[in-house]
Amino acid sequence: MLVTLPLVLSAAALIFDDAGRVLLIKENYHRRRYGLPGGALEPGETPVEAVVREVREETGLEAHVGPIIGMYAVRNPAHTLVCFAFRCGITGGEPVVPSTGEIAEVAWFDPHAPPEPRTNTLGAVLEDALAGRLGVAREVPKLN
Repeated sequence: MLVTLPLVLSAAALIFDDAGRVLLIKENYHRRRYGLPGGALEPGETPVEAVVREVREETGLEAHVGPIIGMYAVRNPAHTLVCFAFRCGITGGEPVVPSTGEIAEVAWFDPHAPPEPRTNTLGAVLEDALAGRLGVAREVPKLN
């Protein structure tokens, strides 16, 4: 019997500053992992619309969406997460921790040595982006 897990679609933004640092958020829930700003698509929302909304909600920044770095699938026991990761730029705002309580930290980090613990997709997205790859589609292992 073939069992098909539900898909959860999400979008994430890879944003670098002029010094080459990457903008990361730290979750204020579950494992309190570091990852790219982003989150689940809302009904009827495209990945591009979702990444703009999520960047605004999680960092206070207005983002311009650039090329897609890739689609990253992570198999979990209850579902498969598919994350659309985009290279983005900042068009306005200053990075701040939102008052929602969802995010513990918003900060710039060395992309070659991001802090731990990390989200499942962070390492793969950084690896592909730093290698100059675009349009990647791959499965990434569940780290935690």
